[in-house]
Amino acid sequence: MKKVHLMCNAHLDPAWLWRWNEGVAAALSTFRVAADFCEQYDGFVFNHNESILYEWVEEYEPVLFERIKKLVKEGKWKIVGGWYLQPDCNMPSGESLLSQIKIGNDYFMEKFGVKPTTAMNVDPFGHTRGLVSILRLCGYDSYMFMRPQKFRDSFLWQGYDGSTVVAHGISRQGGYGNGTFGGAPIKIQGVIDREKDNLDTALILWGVGNHGGGPSRIDLEGINEIIQKSDFEIIHSNPEAYLKEIDKSALPVVDSSLVHCLVGCYTTMIRMKQANRRVENAVAVTEKAMCYAEMATGAQLDRKALSDAKKALAFCQFHDILPGSAIKNVEEDGLRTFAYAEEILDKLYTKAFYKLCDGQKKAEENTIPIMVFNPHPYEIEGEFECGFMLGGQNWNEDEETLGTVYDENGNALPTQNELPDAIFEIDWIKKVAFRGKLKPSSVTRFDCKLSVEKKKEQSHSIDGDKIVVFGKNTKAVIDKSTGLVEAFEVNGRNLISNCGRIEVMKDDEDPWAKKVTSFRNKKGEFTLLSDEQTNAFNGHPENTSSNVKIIEDGEVRTKIQATFGYERSVAVVEYTVPKNDSYVDIRIKLLSNEPNVMLKYRIDTAFSGTPVGEAVFGKEVLPSDENECIYHKWCGMENKDSSLYVINSGIYAGSFTDSTMKLSLLRTPVYSANPVREYRIVPEDRNHDHIDMGEREFSFRITTAKDIFKEAQCYGEAPRVLSFFPSGDGKAQKPSVTVDNPNVLLSSVMHVEDKYVLTLFNSSGKSEDATVFVNKNGQEAKVSLGKFEIKRIEVNA
Repeated sequence: MKKVHLMCNAHLDPAWLWRWNEGVAAALSTFRVAADFCEQYDGFVFNHNESILYEWVEEYEPVLFERIKKLVKEGKWKIVGGWYLQPDCNMPSGESLLSQIKIGNDYFMEKFGVKPTTAMNVDPFGHTRGLVSILRLCGYDSYMFMRPQKFRDSFLWQGYDGSTVVAHGISRQGGYGNGTFGGAPIKIQGVIDREKDNLDTALILWGVGNHGGGPSRIDLEGINEIIQKSDFEIIHSNPEAYLKEIDKSALPVVDSSLVHCLVGCYTTMIRMKQANRRVENAVAVTEKAMCYAEMATGAQLDRKALSDAKKALAFCQFHDILPGSAIKNVEEDGLRTFAYAEEILDKLYTKAFYKLCDGQKKAEENTIPIMVFNPHPYEIEGEFECGFMLGGQNWNEDEETLGTVYDENGNALPTQNELPDAIFEIDWIKKVAFRGKLKPSSVTRFDCKLSVEKKKEQSHSIDGDKIVVFGKNTKAVIDKSTGLVEAFEVNGRNLISNCGRIEVMKDDEDPWAKKVTSFRNKKGEFTLLSDEQTNAFNGHPENTSSNVKIIEDGEVRTKIQATFGYERSVAVVEYTVPKNDSYVDIRIKLLSNEPNVMLKYRIDTAFSGTPVGEAVFGKEVLPSDENECIYHKWCGMENKDSSLYVINSGIYAGSFTDSTMKLSLLRTPVYSANPVREYRIVPEDRNHDHIDMGEREFSFRITTAKDIFKEAQCYGEAPRVLSFFPSGDGKAQKPSVTVDNPNVLLSSVMHVEDKYVLTLFNSSGKSEDATVFVNKNGQEAKVSLGKFEIKRIEVNA
């Protein structure tokens, strides 16, 4: 060994085993001590990332902030990483990771005039391969991490699009810090003694972390003694300086995600994960609506509020919040922060939506106008539903008002009147489901024409022991004796061999699942309740209706409901099969009441194939050995003849064989129970709070869509439907943005200064060309993208 780079830092979790305000206190005291030592010790350099911590110092202790600014200018304090915080690097979407970088980069450039070129996430529990293209797009050339520890030292990390960055795993040199004050000299000398014959250059991170701490006087004095006595050159340094000196000519190439690690965190605290997906989708839809409204009408909308919502989302993606390893108070704080973001986004979207309705004509008599916003740059056809109120209450018990939906050309559309969400036993609150086509990136108008009819009793009789529903080239079969989807045929070929078992897997109190890589020890499964049990659960024990029943049926869709139980838990499952499309929707309302279990939703395919799933700006082949793995909006099974995909609304994990998909729904461990003792995880003489006990809901779509990335984007960033009576004022709007290639997705649209920045993603595994048309000023761009490439184009605002 010729040279040792020492990187002093203080890993500081803004929230974990403490709430955020205690994180503020830790940041202030840690930064204050670090600034003292930077001023007192010649040659000492302190490194820290995460702009949120600097924001806290700027707000709560501005004098200290000015000291840090001076130290950065003098080179005694190094801004590293450059992100907002260290997020979970598995579950956030590609747009969320881009946002984490932009928030941090913008802050550090504004306040300090610096931009790091080495990204640094040393504590998250694995890292998606999609990060590589994101890092390259944002001007980074290297990446520093710790987990999983099997990836260590330096290598070339290759992304889905073929781009590369230099990655460096720090686990070989003992991780990101030392556990106690005074432990740094011991750690440093130990690494030198162990690695002196193996490495030319070493990077050693030191400083007390997790709850802050950083450097101490005893550590610095001990390190200075080592520097004076050592035969090697030892300097206080930073990531960029170290990576600049390593030999990159023969680095090995890693072309995979850096997983799997602490696999329980892919599922723990499922409400946090569902809220994350919900807010990510809301950010995408809202920002597109705002930009389209600005383009179309010249409206000036509140981008500062949008930024506040994005920062709230970014905070909740911290690597101990989103993964579910924090205490209960932090979970409650996180859900409240997600709700804060949703409230902002809801208001911003609503203002943009009404602007996009400019120019819509006034409604005719006995007609309910229905406006549907399509955030996507291509036409969408699908099933939509809308609730509305009649002008008055009809108390005639033998009458009901029915609606028929018409398109803008006056064509009657397939329409179905269904039980509304608010149930009044009078003719007043209504809901219609209909199938229609939406114009790209704009609001499409439908008219629901009303008529008063003699009331007919709804009767959905079922002959035999099967419920069979035919769709567009599809046939779905639900077995009344089991409540499961027995078959799902597409073009005469069956793709499912029983779907819908909710399996109960043995688990323990550890939210991380530190000692396992899978959940395959089955305790039991939910089974169909008897008719008597179902009616009692529904609150009507005197009722004699069947458990498995059709609850809605018409020319748009059929809905079937079945109720299952396991010990103290109940699951109400609703299947929706469209009559004019080729999918099955599944909604599960789950009353979870079993501690220390993992619940999985099992789908057995009628063919063997390769498990696959969506990743950040890419597609991942998933393991087929039943080990727990991670994916994003969809997973599936593929072979050369068949494919079947499952789109979800906010789960991230599952386990697979070559013919089975087990989607991980929830886990019920104890909050932050760390298995540090071999003989037990928690004291067993008292009650503990278990995660995800109570009512939880899940939604899935089973589909064979060839353009699965597009289908999943439309499922999550779904068109928004609202009954609205327009004034008739203004100018009718045309589509704001169109893209002519369905494989090229419009990931985001942002208004940045005097430009609109469009982020495009090629979702296919081959090169694609596309023409992007922006209606404002008639601007057109022809774009070529490599496989899984992300590219940004700018147009004048």
